[in-house]
Amino acid sequence: MLDYNKSFIEVQFPVSRISKESYKERKANLGQTLTGLGKWWGRKPLVMVRAALLGILMPVSDDYTKDREIFLKVMTMDDEGLLLRKRDDKPISKKELWQLTTKEEKKKYFREGSTAKKPKYPKGMSRENKKAMKEELQKIAFNRLSYDDKLSYCRRPEEVELNDKSEWEIINEHLKTNATNLQELIQELGKKRFGHIPKVGDCFSGGGSIPFEAARMGTKAFASDLNPIATLLSWASLNISSSSNENINKLIEFQEKVYKKAKLIVNDWGIELNEKGHNADAYLYLNEVKCPECGYKVPLSSSWMIGKGSKTVVLLKNNKKNKNFDIDIIQDASKNKIKESEKLITVIGEKLFCPNCKKKMPISSSIREDKKSKNGTVYGLQIWGKNKIINSSDDIFSERLYAIQYVDNNGNRYYRVPNNKDYKNEQKVLKLLKERFSDWQNKGYLPSDEIKEGNKTNELIRTRGWKYWHQLYNPRQLLINGLLMKLSDELSNNKKEKVIALLGINKCCNFNSKLSHWDSSAANEKSSDSFYNQALNPLITYSSRSLNMLSNSWFYNINNYEFNCNSIVKPKDARNISSSNDIWITDPPYADAVNYHELSEFFSAWDKKMLKKVFPEWYTGSKRVLAVKGTGKSFNESMIEVYKNLANNMPDNGYQIVMFTHQDVKVWSELTMILWSAGLKVASAWNISTETKSGGLKEGNYVKGTVLLVLQKQTSDDFAFQDEVYDKIQIEVRNMIDSMKGIDYKDIPDFTDADYLLASYAAALKVLTGYGEIDGIDIDYWLSGDRNEESPVEKLIKKARDVANSYLIPEEFEKNHWFELSNAERFFIRGLELEMNNEHTIGAYQELAKGFGVKEYKTMFHNFEANNVRLKTPSEYKTSYLDNEFNEKDFSGSLLRHLLVAVLESAKNDSTNSGRTYLKGVFNQSQNYWYKKPLMREILTFISKIEMVDHMEHWHEEAKYAKLLREALKNEGV
Repeated sequence: MLDYNKSFIEVQFPVSRISKESYKERKANLGQTLTGLGKWWGRKPLVMVRAALLGILMPVSDDYTKDREIFLKVMTMDDEGLLLRKRDDKPISKKELWQLTTKEEKKKYFREGSTAKKPKYPKGMSRENKKAMKEELQKIAFNRLSYDDKLSYCRRPEEVELNDKSEWEIINEHLKTNATNLQELIQELGKKRFGHIPKVGDCFSGGGSIPFEAARMGTKAFASDLNPIATLLSWASLNISSSSNENINKLIEFQEKVYKKAKLIVNDWGIELNEKGHNADAYLYLNEVKCPECGYKVPLSSSWMIGKGSKTVVLLKNNKKNKNFDIDIIQDASKNKIKESEKLITVIGEKLFCPNCKKKMPISSSIREDKKSKNGTVYGLQIWGKNKIINSSDDIFSERLYAIQYVDNNGNRYYRVPNNKDYKNEQKVLKLLKERFSDWQNKGYLPSDEIKEGNKTNELIRTRGWKYWHQLYNPRQLLINGLLMKLSDELSNNKKEKVIALLGINKCCNFNSKLSHWDSSAANEKSSDSFYNQALNPLITYSSRSLNMLSNSWFYNINNYEFNCNSIVKPKDARNISSSNDIWITDPPYADAVNYHELSEFFSAWDKKMLKKVFPEWYTGSKRVLAVKGTGKSFNESMIEVYKNLANNMPDNGYQIVMFTHQDVKVWSELTMILWSAGLKVASAWNISTETKSGGLKEGNYVKGTVLLVLQKQTSDDFAFQDEVYDKIQIEVRNMIDSMKGIDYKDIPDFTDADYLLASYAAALKVLTGYGEIDGIDIDYWLSGDRNEESPVEKLIKKARDVANSYLIPEEFEKNHWFELSNAERFFIRGLELEMNNEHTIGAYQELAKGFGVKEYKTMFHNFEANNVRLKTPSEYKTSYLDNEFNEKDFSGSLLRHLLVAVLESAKNDSTNSGRTYLKGVFNQSQNYWYKKPLMREILTFISKIEMVDHMEHWHEEAKYAKLLREALKNEGV
């Protein structure tokens, strides 16, 4: 019996597989479907959106196992689906096939005399038979791989289509549908639930992942964003990425037409050619300042390594006559030359080092001459005027072209210091730009907007004096980028061509500005993008691309999947949306989020006039005043308005999913009150790992994952007291954990400790938001500003976390024995469990410590560095528990601590008698030895499991002695 009053995602969600698939999608880099269209921050994986939407639309039955089987089948995440996704062009190697087959299979599929090092197929087979045999062998071996290993041979779910009739018969039989593909299934499920093809909306659409995937799945998609650059990307995602190959080829032809015309013009100007006719690839610039101590003009750089692969370095030579430094470039430098260049680095931390007078001085106070006053800091730089495009002679910072990367006629790259010809080219670039500057600004080919002050934009003004957006580009960059914009405007004939051009310009601006750093470690040593992190950071050295090198940005990846796109896209304030949708899926800005409204002005400064031509009904400003940002009363009120509006624009049986990437309890409590005030209640929550390790990711309270909060309309008027709410939270936490354990697949465990703790948060939210009012919780008060005290909601969520920590008992322990342990002992054991599950992030252990109320825990760890956390082994502790090593009083003299000493004694002396003698010496005095033996055996059983954990080799020897000591205790007295 199917229940359409409840969704699959409310009951279960295969988070482990979806996390693995999300990670695979992230690792695809430019192979991802939408990232090629342009820069946007925080795009969510398409596979996660697909899973969430299917999870909402799929009903539940009495058979949860069957429900899960069908869900995975539709997602092509079951065994058959993975086999369908297996790449033909990436077979399992012959050596791996040998390792994955049985003795009988080796005899059948390999030639006699084959070995692990040299396996060979049988001789004398026809081509067809040999091909069939290889396919059969590939299938056998593939099915024996772990899920992670299978993924390395698979395409992503979005890259295949499930067409197998027998598979669809199984799906249709369970769901009572009549579909032959994903789109038909989604539409049928939507009609069964809502009475029509489902409508899916996203009012923070950003790069367009959510509406794109919703439309591709067969729904009617609505996308809006306050930011017009985000809306442009969403429009492109839906209207260009859904195009046929034929239409994409036409757009590529248009790109080629613009680029060829630009190439003819630039070649005619001759500004990228040297005296040998070699074409430039990149120009490297640096800032120079006058040393306050000796008056020398010092070139600034924190590294003189231009190319690690080519071993190219800069050497400075003191020019006493001009009181400055000449630059030499050494290619294929010796180790001595590299060391010599390192000694000449002129920026160390925030200080200038002058190679002439050998003095160090702070750049901010000594160079920029920033001064603190009663009214705040006064910055010493001159602010650039509107028409200024290069540094003046009296500027504190001047700019210098110090190296050029050329390509010779054979395609070989080389670097050289600029000569007279190169400087003449620079002067010609400036002359060409000045001739066109005013006209191009008037026509919108170059930016003319003033930089508005803000959290990120202030950095441009404060550290360089740049007041207008065009000042983030040097003359060469303005000339080349502006030329591409001019030709795009003149040669484009329709909306899609203009959009494809705008996105190309944006990509060029990102890779060709004064914020573009030079990547000396890259395989081909190249200019990188301005947004290597979520900021606008002026650089002391930067790179500029020639038109030739800029082709990599202009001809960007357009990954398309043809489908009939039924969508609406518009720039709109989420508080004023009037479009009704059955399902809202949103990834809102929240607490310390990316400053989208400011960062996007980097692009909108270029796009404004062209954008107005393409979409005359759109506004083109960033609307930063209206942006939902920050924290505190204004932010909370904005969020309530947004989600109350979305709740009003969905049916009573509609759903919302809010994507959330924070783990701080205080932020969770505020989010609870916001959603509660908006008239929503929590149905479930799931934690999906979505982030790869990246320099641009935040640490601290940010998690490398996304929480999916599943919400419905709040229709209850029930009143409750906090005590009864807490009782219900306890029950809900335990029920939720029991339910999760009941559906967890041991072959691929879906849930880790982090998921169970998250479930406790969700349980608290579910109970809290299920009431109309709770005694003593004044939501308006707690959301009206920053409060130093804990809110009642925060306290209840923390209690829920504590319940989860107490309830999560390792399977080796009897419940009563588990509670005999101190909080510190339970923290150590659960910490080992995290380590056994390959969890090494600081945040996971900190959350565990909070849950158990353990404050002084760092002495338990051998390593406490980010992403490399691990606990000490017995041998890594000092041998005596009386050495006052521990700050955590509940641990230093505990049973667990004594057992670790006993394990160490057994290992040191290769005898369990030593361990037993030690334990008797400690516990016989209090006559506790025999009483505590059952608990001792349980702890030792748990520790002994580590012997089988591959990534914990540092524990293996002592884990073995834990097992031997356990057996000795067990057999003692028998």
